Amino acid sequence: MISIKLGLRILAMVVLVTILAGCTNATATPTSSPTSIQQPTTIQQATFDLLRTQAAQTVVANLTQNAPTNTPVLPTATPAPTNTPAPTSTPLPTNTPLPPTSLPTATFVPWTSTPYYTATSTAYNCTITSVTPKTTDTLKAGQDFDGNWVVKNTGTSGWLMVDTDFKYVSGTKFQTKGDLFDFKSDVAVGASYTVIVDMLAPTDAGTYLASWAIVRSNQTICTLNLTVVVVK
Repeated sequence: MISIKLGLRILAMVVLVTILAGCTNATATPTSSPTSIQQPTTIQQATFDLLRTQAAQTVVANLTQNAPTNTPVLPTATPAPTNTPAPTSTPLPTNTPLPPTSLPTATFVPWTSTPYYTATSTAYNCTITSVTPKTTDTLKAGQDFDGNWVVKNTGTSGWLMVDTDFKYVSGTKFQTKGDLFDFKSDVAVGASYTVIVDMLAPTDAGTYLASWAIVRSNQTICTLNLTVVVVK
């Protein structure tokens, strides 16, 4: 819109200057003496020059005043890149503490004894009065012999043959016919009983030990040991 108005003004000024220029070139036909004609021509020429100068100044002023000013284009700020939030770590599941369990309360149970028969050393006891072979005896390697013990019932109860046995406990197995033997008769209090077991000496020289016992059910009445010395 400003450009159209400015163009129209410039066009009008050009037309005005052209008309004035044409007027300055026209000369009046003298009708009288040269003196009377020269004065109006000089005045008109000065007037025309003044008008042209003013018109030119007006055009320049209009051009200067109405000249479009360059509107500065401000740079648009480029938005700074926004930081992409880092992925947050998923918290590990926490262990939910279990409520403390109460310890069981100990309940006192009164102890009651169950009566059962226990043989005492006074009721069932024995004394070894003889052992063969003696610890001072020697046997040949592989020699046949009998292990012999004479025992006396020194307790207060008799030994019944139905529940009294003589058995191997530990050590060298000299026996040749088994590890357990029944009593062949009862043994009264104060009486003696001879235990005989068929045995065989080892084939290598040396001193050997064996342990036997007289038992009544699961009770040991007495222990009988045997030492055998073997020579070549």
